[in-house]
Amino acid sequence: MTNDFDARLAEILGAATENIRRTMAASIRPAPKVELPMPLREALAKAVAPLLPVLERLDAMMPENWRGQRLDYRDMIRLMQEGVPLAWVPPADVIRQLLAADGVSSRSKVIDDSRPEILASCREALAEVTDIRLAAQRELLEECVRAIEKGMFSSAQALAANVWDTLMRGMAFANPEWLTKGRWSYRQIKRSVPSVEAEEDAAIGEFRRAAIFLPLAKTLEEFFHPQPVPPSFNRHATAHAAGTVQYTASNAMTALMLAVSVLREIDDQAYIVRIHA
Repeated sequence: MTNDFDARLAEILGAATENIRRTMAASIRPAPKVELPMPLREALAKAVAPLLPVLERLDAMMPENWRGQRLDYRDMIRLMQEGVPLAWVPPADVIRQLLAADGVSSRSKVIDDSRPEILASCREALAEVTDIRLAAQRELLEECVRAIEKGMFSSAQALAANVWDTLMRGMAFANPEWLTKGRWSYRQIKRSVPSVEAEEDAAIGEFRRAAIFLPLAKTLEEFFHPQPVPPSFNRHATAHAAGTVQYTASNAMTALMLAVSVLREIDDQAYIVRIHA
């Protein structure tokens, strides 16, 4: 074995030990320190060695901002279901801060405070989009980035929301099973797109396919008068309840991340889309 291989293997075994420790800590107080005996570690090393290429391939399946980061996927699922996009953008350090944040207002502050890092990651993700079919949407989102840099948050939020809507419609019309008798329906879209729950023992592939769609249900939540306008980013409120409650700096950033996430995923996975020129 090479030194590099040994180092990677040690990292995997260390992570396994830490997972055991955390599991026991959840049910036992005080949490005992768990150390695997050396003979067992050596046996595990031999057992895990053939799996290392598989683990590397699984890691390579993930969006670029997740690779090699050892992020907590279950907590990420919950966060994405709350409407926070995490696939392709933002960077991993910002994801960790969002996971550690306590509540919606704390997460909004993380997004506001991390604006330069998030915008940089959006630029990088957009630069990787090479499908000529998506050129117009990429350029519009690049415009959103420039608008936010100039403090034009409302303009960026409205434009990013429309680009996201265009992309979702493009995927729906390319997948007839997502439609209702051939017609667009937000409710049908929510029922049709890939999904996964944090409590499920979902396969890596299932989680990967669902990642960009997990924020969709929260983003498309309906509200009707006299219900209050949702404070977090909401597609319906952005279009029909323009005002200071819905139009905020953090919602503009969320709309941008959401649209960039979907656009980058379409390009990476070569989704079939039907978008009007």
